[in-house]
Amino acid sequence: MADDEKRVFALISAIGTIRDRLRQDIDGLRQIHNRWKDGNGSSINLIAQLTALKSSLGNIQDWLNYAVNDLHPQLLSDLDVLTHSCGILVRHVDALNVCLGYRDHGPVDFAAKLKYRVAIRSMERLQQVARRQNDAVNLLLAACHCTAQAQRKILLHKSRQIRKEDAANLRTLSSSSGLNGACITGLAQLSRFIQWLRLLFHMKLARDGLDGAVSPTDEENEEMAAATRSEAIDRALQREATNLRHETKLVLVGNTQSGKELIMHQLKVLFTEGYHSTEERLKYRSAIYQVIHSLIQSITNLLKDTGVTLSKELNHDFAILLHELDTAKEGITPDAVKAITTIWSCPEFSKLYVRNFEIDFPQYAPYFAQEAPRIADADYVPSEADIIRLNQSMRGINEARFNWDELDVHLFNIRGYVPQHFRERWYHQLDEATAVIYTVDVSLYNKPSPQLPDNQSILVHEFEAFETWVNQPGFAKSSIILILNNFSRFVSKMAYAPLEKLFPDYVRNESDPELSARQYLLKQFRSRNHQALPVYSFWVDLDSSDNQHLYQALKSTLSKVQQQQQLERQRRAKEEEEEEEGGGAWGSSVGSVAAAAAEADSDRPVTNGASRANLLSPSRSRGALREK
Repeated sequence: MADDEKRVFALISAIGTIRDRLRQDIDGLRQIHNRWKDGNGSSINLIAQLTALKSSLGNIQDWLNYAVNDLHPQLLSDLDVLTHSCGILVRHVDALNVCLGYRDHGPVDFAAKLKYRVAIRSMERLQQVARRQNDAVNLLLAACHCTAQAQRKILLHKSRQIRKEDAANLRTLSSSSGLNGACITGLAQLSRFIQWLRLLFHMKLARDGLDGAVSPTDEENEEMAAATRSEAIDRALQREATNLRHETKLVLVGNTQSGKELIMHQLKVLFTEGYHSTEERLKYRSAIYQVIHSLIQSITNLLKDTGVTLSKELNHDFAILLHELDTAKEGITPDAVKAITTIWSCPEFSKLYVRNFEIDFPQYAPYFAQEAPRIADADYVPSEADIIRLNQSMRGINEARFNWDELDVHLFNIRGYVPQHFRERWYHQLDEATAVIYTVDVSLYNKPSPQLPDNQSILVHEFEAFETWVNQPGFAKSSIILILNNFSRFVSKMAYAPLEKLFPDYVRNESDPELSARQYLLKQFRSRNHQALPVYSFWVDLDSSDNQHLYQALKSTLSKVQQQQQLERQRRAKEEEEEEEGGGAWGSSVGSVAAAAAEADSDRPVTNGASRANLLSPSRSRGALREK
């Protein structure tokens, strides 16, 4: 078993190395494509296939991380073969990038043009290899999710298919590395020789010009310096424009208490600011004590408001909490900690808390109630989890930039009400976002909204806010990620506050009321998606863990979304180019790109083995009427 685990970790490392090299190769091919565009879109299609392969390998890597102890030996053997084949493909793409990476100057450099023409054939063959490799990876990933006897049969069958594909890949690569490779290398050397001759020629002209020339004037020197600065600015602007095109722009919206602030803080800790030092964490101790005192205040208010009859022991604990509020010390006494723990865990209070919608509790009350003994310790130092769960929200727009593996993320967090003049000035920056992440606390379904008449559910207001956001013209090409938080509390509440009392059109499925409730709420959100944007939904409990499973699924989803959007942009750019040129023979390339986009669009984000309490079957839909 230990040997199998070593093989798994070696495979994870090898796949990670291959993905890093693929990312570098894709960036190099993009630069080559920007410098020189071929007529049939070979470079575009190769980039699309390599991007799809990198994404599929990422799914395999994620699956291996969560299934280390549950792998079939035949599966490991197939992965070894496939990883070796992918490594050969990457080496050939590396070689192609090296050959084509030299800058070819001047229209008279016929060797450079001929080199690119020969390289098209290699690109087409590498594209076929990458497509076969991607098919093999997807077959293997499908086999990973099979179980019992069916799993073993499918593994053996898939193994034969993968080995056949692998043999075809190696034959194609051997063919492409022969004459074409030699021709490209020779032409690259000839191109460099031509550039060297041109350099000698220009040096001779410059020497001849200096013999009869006079020194430049101060005005001429200033003009040359200004021209140099202008060129530097143009290059910087071009680099910035390129970075913006490859940027993953995310817009995080939702109610302040919906859990989106926790997502923002966790992402910033993981990818930008890092963890706080001990001295920095100590500064948050007073704020966390205030949260505990707010929790005590809410507990006592709920008990007084309901007038529930408590046992003698619970009455004693209730009196201790009242005394704790009267003394108003900064810390927390041991008696108060014991009283919080006892009352919070007793059945009488649990029923009151689940049914409560009038008394406001701290946003992460269950977390702080559970951690009260640790927080009350004399040597208490706030943890990162404590700090993240503080409500430090402010109004306006907060943003963060960070690298999330291969994603260059620019995250905008919309906080509270934003004035109209501020929207007019800043909201254009949100246009064409990769995705809008909308968070909602579904456990508040039985709480009436103060903004709506007839004590309608606060979720009705959430539906309207969701409708306003997703139908913004600037998001017409974006995807929607819907995070439905506090799922466990939502399920437990339905026993005391049936959903049909708040939503008369809801029809309960007695055999599976939980599923029917989820489907109903998703339908309400999707029916307001008038722009027919792709919607990915996640049912989660954000305050129960570090949410690593959620973020892995989000990253996988965003990678696929960005790949689809990039393919669509390339297709539109190609169409515009062909329209300007009066048409041309590029139907095959468009067909390949469209097929790749359609295949990516049909995929669903994966949960990577997340437990139901944390991440529940993310579903994807396009349009208002499509149900999962």
